[in-house]
Amino acid sequence: MKVYFSHPTITFRTRTESICLEIIDEILDPDEIVNPPDFGLRDDLKSVIHGCDVVVGMAIENNHTFLVWNEMKEGRDHGAVVYTIRVKNKENIGELEKGFPEGVRELSREKSDKFTGELMKENRSSFLSLLFGNWGSRF
Repeated sequence: MKVYFSHPTITFRTRTESICLEIIDEILDPDEIVNPPDFGLRDDLKSVIHGCDVVVGMAIENNHTFLVWNEMKEGRDHGAVVYTIRVKNKENIGELEKGFPEGVRELSREKSDKFTGELMKENRSSFLSLLFGNWGSRF
């Protein structure tokens, strides 16, 4: 089984990402986990998603960002089983939930940009974590 892990860029190379990957590995026991940060800045990962059996999307504070929601829908529309993992911060990470759980919102591109901007303001070190994998941040 091949799993695609969709999550916001503010969580790339963070402790939260690492913990979520461990949860996915323990629960789903996949042959391979595809993690977007390993692909660099590619415009389109649709073909990669199409080759996956499962898509796991991260929801921060019950919000699926625009990109995560679209990647999950892309996977589902091509036959993948979708799961959501809810995250508050690196100390508060939920279990895998099948599908798009009730109470998790789909953010538009504009609302998604505003939401992630607010998260970065709360924790300015998040920007550096994008570049250097800062493990001291919220995520």
